Amino acid sequence: MNDKIKVKVIYESDNQNFDREFSKEQFSNFNELVNFFQTEKLNSVLVGMKINGKDIPMKFYDELKGAYFEGGEEVELTFDDLYGLVKKLLLEGKEYIDKIEKSLENVSKEVMLNTEEGHKMLKALAEGLQAMNTIINQASNVLNKQFISDEDMEKQKEILEKIIESQSNADNVEISDILDYDFPQILDMFKDAFERAINEIE
Repeated sequence: MNDKIKVKVIYESDNQNFDREFSKEQFSNFNELVNFFQTEKLNSVLVGMKINGKDIPMKFYDELKGAYFEGGEEVELTFDDLYGLVKKLLLEGKEYIDKIEKSLENVSKEVMLNTEEGHKMLKALAEGLQAMNTIINQASNVLNKQFISDEDMEKQKEILEKIIESQSNADNVEISDILDYDFPQILDMFKDAFERAINEIE
């Protein structure tokens, strides 16, 4: 009977990987194993895991962390540097803003024409804004610095409230105007915030 667990560890930020073997008793659960490697390298964050060759989505980590080892398991853990990870998110956020800027005119036109596509695009824009807020909040927490002023946050809230109000009044002309004239201000605000956060990491 195999009472060993094989662990392959990958540290993406500095391109390191190595294989280790442990007795199944060494860790009382999966979480202990992850913590063991996470604390070996400062600012490491688990970003990927495989068990017996099968990719396990990170969303299942909470369900897995209390699991114990029976022996014979092969585990692969991928870690990234916390700052590297935040930088990656910020760069993705910047790319996303570029995409929105290119499509904004089209969204505005579709909304003006009151097409189903236009309203789908508007919903996607709102979700995108939410994602950008999440990214900049994460950057603020990690870097312990505010990148969007309270005043700018208030401005963003006002513009979104104007869109919601115009939607409830079915005023597509007003929404189209907001997208043409007010919304670019929000994008500039995020672009500037992402840029400053990236500079802070570098």
